Amino acid sequence: MRYARCVVCYEMIGWIGLMVNLVLSAMKIFVGIISGSHALVADALYSAKDVVTSILIIVGLKISSQPLDEKHPFGHGKVEFLFSLVISIVLLISTGWLLYNVTSVLLEGSHSAPHMIALWTAILSLVVNLFFYGYSKCVATEINSPMVRTLSKHHHADAFSSSAVALGIIGSHYLGMPWLDNVVALGETVHLLYLGGEVFWEAFKGLMDTAGPKEVSRKIHERANSIKGVQIVESIRTRMVGQEIWISLTIGVEPEISISEAKMIAERVEEVLADHIEHVGNVNAHFRCTPGSVPEFDEIKEDMESLLTLGQDPDSPDGEPSSDTKGAHPDPV
Repeated sequence: MRYARCVVCYEMIGWIGLMVNLVLSAMKIFVGIISGSHALVADALYSAKDVVTSILIIVGLKISSQPLDEKHPFGHGKVEFLFSLVISIVLLISTGWLLYNVTSVLLEGSHSAPHMIALWTAILSLVVNLFFYGYSKCVATEINSPMVRTLSKHHHADAFSSSAVALGIIGSHYLGMPWLDNVVALGETVHLLYLGGEVFWEAFKGLMDTAGPKEVSRKIHERANSIKGVQIVESIRTRMVGQEIWISLTIGVEPEISISEAKMIAERVEEVLADHIEHVGNVNAHFRCTPGSVPEFDEIKEDMESLLTLGQDPDSPDGEPSSDTKGAHPDPV
């Protein structure tokens, strides 16, 4: 996160998105109905889902920002993925209903060009959504929030939808194709189904403890290897917990150092990774002796066999004690 004001934007984006999308969805539904534009009504569904997304961002922010507690030792970050999953399911259901209605209208065969007021409404929606796409994308990038990233994708889809509506209305009026508005509406519903499926899959992966990006693991390896006392980075495990990345790694240290020194090296690794890896929520570094610095198994086996054969008669087939020691007892004092 580059700027302190990114946190302020994150805290406000849910409320701003809620107000803007409430106005847009109500306006597009009203104008779509009175103008006879099915495409604009479908476009209103894009804004309606953004209303739901904004509400869930507000609620999700309040819950996910709560500190760790006894019942939730790994935090509340996954609530964002859970809410994203709910959004996708609502979107898929509502889009399925809209797809049924648009298909029915197309099959009826009676079409009329919508009123031009729908065109100006679509253009206004396009401008507003392009602005909020850039705004929400910036917040999502800096904060690494899956909920805000979902909202950003939705605003991008909204802008695409509004531009398609505008083109459909122009075609209906000036190209003699009154059915084009309904075709655009059909295309919008198909796109909404794709978008809903994409959000569902991303949320599902988040709930299943998906590993962090490979680029993050590479940076972790480079940073940990550069720390004095680290001989090797043996393993790295990452997982996404909401907007945070949780890291667990094992480092190899020299066997000659004390346990307290090894612990200090591991703590240094944790500090460096927490300071230099973005969006880190927790770092847990374990240590052990490097593999090449401990005796090989064959060497240990030979030493054990040597100890076991001490005091045995080498000529005895059963390995019994020699006659010098067999049955011998210490002299009484």
